[in-house]
Amino acid sequence: MTSPASHPIERWKSAAWQSQVQSWVAQVLATFNIEQTGPLSEPRIRFWSVLLTVPTDHGKLWFKENNPGQFQEASIIAALAEIAPEHVVTPLAVEPTKGWMISPDHGATLASLKTTDYALWARVVADFADLQQQAARHGQRLTDAGLASLDPGIAGNFVSNQLLLHTGLPEEHPLHLNAEQADRVYASVPAIEEAAAQLSVLGVPLSLEHNDLHPNSAFIPGSSTDPLRFFDFGDSYWAHPFSSLFVPLGVMRENWEAGPDDARIRRVLTAYLERWTAYAPLPELRAALEPALQLGRLNRYGSWLRLLIHADDDSMRQYGPHALQYLQTITEPVLL
Repeated sequence: MTSPASHPIERWKSAAWQSQVQSWVAQVLATFNIEQTGPLSEPRIRFWSVLLTVPTDHGKLWFKENNPGQFQEASIIAALAEIAPEHVVTPLAVEPTKGWMISPDHGATLASLKTTDYALWARVVADFADLQQQAARHGQRLTDAGLASLDPGIAGNFVSNQLLLHTGLPEEHPLHLNAEQADRVYASVPAIEEAAAQLSVLGVPLSLEHNDLHPNSAFIPGSSTDPLRFFDFGDSYWAHPFSSLFVPLGVMRENWEAGPDDARIRRVLTAYLERWTAYAPLPELRAALEPALQLGRLNRYGSWLRLLIHADDDSMRQYGPHALQYLQTITEPVLL
């Protein structure tokens, strides 16, 4: 399906690549008068990114490079760090032409708390809503930084166009859809367009959609009053903000073995929606959740696809069907 040269994993394993990274890291540290106290760690490689830790006399730093499908994350985070510095992990430096960034370590993430208390999730989504409202005023800035757009208004056309891709692939390809499967997805396009229309009437502006929001993408704050600092924006889109609840809802349901009508889940969703009542009353905001969550499923598909374009064969076989599942179930109810 792909040659080794067409995906990044082999390059990330090479001594030449690691030497280039070490050279850049040394330049960054020299600029800040920071001393490296040991070698770079062994790369933590997944087909979507590579991470290295850098020991220094100012604590541990993190180096990251993404799969080319998420190449722009470094530039997006740099822009967010200027737009809402209290809400994101500000990188020490970025190399936008390579998609490299080096960032400080802020300690443990919220996931390390191992709690089932709904208040943790409520804090995550409410603080992220605050970040979204700041970001909503800076769409052009984030677009210029490379944030991809999945405007609900184009969702129907996007799905129709993607079907041409999937039906045109060889039958043995993990991303192939046969005619019957494609017809079923195509039949959902009117419902997708109706979902987009419902969101348009609501009047909530498009903003940053994290697209993989969970407690492992925010650090434990220094105090209970400090805002959460978020990171890991590789999957993000400029889209409807409420779609960011798709992943949290799925994780809560799985972890708590609960349905969407669980009282804890309802409290978390309410904590998020209460941040948006300047735009519409709470019942109207709540009614918009289902269409936004369905489009969140489409956003998950989109982010997987842009990664899989650069995947090695094993990753394509493993994750290709997973990506297609989002597309094939796009209009299935999320909250019902």
